[in-house]
Amino acid sequence: MNAFAANLTAVRHRLGKSQKELAARLHVSASLVSKWESGERVPDETQCWEMGRFFGVTQSFLRAERPAVNFQPRSQVARDGGEKLDFGVALTDAGQQIHFLHEVWQRTEQLPRRLSLELHWSDQMLPQLATTVRQFLRLNTRVTYDELREALAEQEVLVFEWKLPPKMSGLSCQSDFSVIFVNSRMPERVKLFTLCHELAHLLFHLRGTEQTTVSVMATRNDPKEKEANHFAAEFLMPKAEIALLLAQSGSRLKTQPGFLAAADRFGVSNEAMFYRLVQHGILSYPQKEEFFTSVKRPAAQPEPAGPRISDLEKHLPRKLLTHVVELVKAEKASMGKAAEWTFAARDEVESYLHQLSEDVMELGLAEAEGM
Repeated sequence: MNAFAANLTAVRHRLGKSQKELAARLHVSASLVSKWESGERVPDETQCWEMGRFFGVTQSFLRAERPAVNFQPRSQVARDGGEKLDFGVALTDAGQQIHFLHEVWQRTEQLPRRLSLELHWSDQMLPQLATTVRQFLRLNTRVTYDELREALAEQEVLVFEWKLPPKMSGLSCQSDFSVIFVNSRMPERVKLFTLCHELAHLLFHLRGTEQTTVSVMATRNDPKEKEANHFAAEFLMPKAEIALLLAQSGSRLKTQPGFLAAADRFGVSNEAMFYRLVQHGILSYPQKEEFFTSVKRPAAQPEPAGPRISDLEKHLPRKLLTHVVELVKAEKASMGKAAEWTFAARDEVESYLHQLSEDVMELGLAEAEGM
């Protein structure tokens, strides 16, 4: 099967469309669609363009020379048709984003680079492993979301904040480069734990033939998800620091004020702190409602199509944004292409570039006045 056939088949399945539905949209026979997916035939330009409109993907993505990265959940978490479609669209968009990164890197003549640190999982060595990663990233024991994201950027890990389905906390991919998607709908302290969780997948799991992970909220049964949670907990709340906390606070941790103070001490979410204390046998899950009210997630329901990104500087990796701006200024990419690459609204990209131009002009005037 060629790359086009593989991409077409994967997108169609992920979006829950049948060969008959695609055939009806393109006014061709279902047998012809079957031949496209087997690689026996290839659609013409008009058919490929219409196919892209039907699926909400670009022609370049369908016609890529290599099969697209396939974000595939390990377990079925979407229950109804609308929820499955929401998941399918998000995972298809994530595959497109990886494809767009290749396009940007090719146009800028940059070589992609992946995270250089790879580790082997060990429960017994987990505190030492977390320390190794903290030293590699040059981070203190207590770390904020922005600090960790900046440290990862220095290692060329591309972190996106995307509007994702409510159940999806994050995604990660490691092929030619290392990419993490974090659900922008979550509170910042929850995003911090998610970012550590996805970092664990890059460090321990995504190597060889396995390239992607899809992390779903409240999923604790998958062994690799458990490992990623254990790493995130140790990375943000080291065993030695927890021992000190227990010695200082003792039974006070079993009260709501003591528990909330502990979460603030480490700068983590209530959920993360509770998880860590359950690990140490201080608390148990049936007690959860006694200590805090979980933040309600948005209702899991299909939403109208819209941009994944709403704030370019906040939600995009700095390196990608820099390259996109350079390409537009050099007239090597259109405004529409920039919006496509960044999954942002075109007027948002235009406004951002206009503001950059004004800032440059103001800086030039200030320098001229100072001469």
